Amino acid sequence: MKKTVKLPENNKLTIVQVISNYPQAQPLPSVKGGTEKIVYELTEELVRRGHEVYLFAASGSRSKAKLIPYPKGLRHEGLARFVLGRIPEGTDIIHDHSFRSALGTVNPRIPTVCTVHIPVKRRVRYPVYVSQRARRLLGNNKGLYVYNGINPSEYEFSTEKHEYMLFLGRIIRNKGVLQAIQVAEKTGKRLIIAGPVKAPDFFRREVIPRIRNNPKIQYVGPVGGKVKQKLIKHAECVLFTSLWEEPFGLVMVESMACGTPVLALRRGSVPEVLSGFPALICSTVNEMAVKVRQKKYPSPHLLRGYVHTRFTNKKMTDSYLRIYHEVLKRKSGNQNVNPVQD
Repeated sequence: MKKTVKLPENNKLTIVQVISNYPQAQPLPSVKGGTEKIVYELTEELVRRGHEVYLFAASGSRSKAKLIPYPKGLRHEGLARFVLGRIPEGTDIIHDHSFRSALGTVNPRIPTVCTVHIPVKRRVRYPVYVSQRARRLLGNNKGLYVYNGINPSEYEFSTEKHEYMLFLGRIIRNKGVLQAIQVAEKTGKRLIIAGPVKAPDFFRREVIPRIRNNPKIQYVGPVGGKVKQKLIKHAECVLFTSLWEEPFGLVMVESMACGTPVLALRRGSVPEVLSGFPALICSTVNEMAVKVRQKKYPSPHLLRGYVHTRFTNKKMTDSYLRIYHEVLKRKSGNQNVNPVQD
């Protein structure tokens, strides 16, 4: 006989949020990691709404949720065992954000929703992707999608723009730093490059010589917090020149929240994130250079308003709560529930 799961009263849930501890795990809240930022925003908003939330995260994390820190050195294979050995009694649902879907792949008895933050295919029961494009490529059009959301009030807005373009991201070939440099070379505009060097040989052999040959190009290293926001909010535009199928691209949303336009190559989730501003989407570096010269950008207020309507932590939390309740209804034996989409 199939056991019936009792649905929580008053729609208040006991939720376990799980994030990776390796590699290079950042304590929450993080000024660096995009996934850490999203998990933190979701967790805090769930707590604000009265849900009982437990957060498994790197040691040193801070949260209004009940924090269960990982021991140092805990890696992928031990994460599920650690979490399931300490799962709070009465947990209604687990939300697994780990990069390998550690909880979802072992299929625990507690319903488990898995957000796929990076392009890694895993067979799990309730996958959630961060864009329709990611759902199509990684999930074969199965599963759900929820756009990432930020807290706009934490982003400094400015209508004052200075005469520089900004590239912000990891310094690797697929992030398109060379394409951003090409735009600077073609337009004669000033370019600031910010981000950690993750491919030292590539940086030394291909990036540094281009910077040295152009006094208008400056590398300022990795940035975060107020320094990052100051660079974004005063930039004439942000160049999002990613060459790979990026599942979301949070920097686009962060830039618009600061009132700064984003010129982006048509890859991955770009057509979705910038669907409200199709003129900002470029097919080639040459087209991007033309648009830089034209400077026909939406107003800063329009850009920030767009983020408020589509990419906030509140909207993201609304979507995940619908999914949690949908999953619980299915688990309870109610099979006549419509699938949830963002």
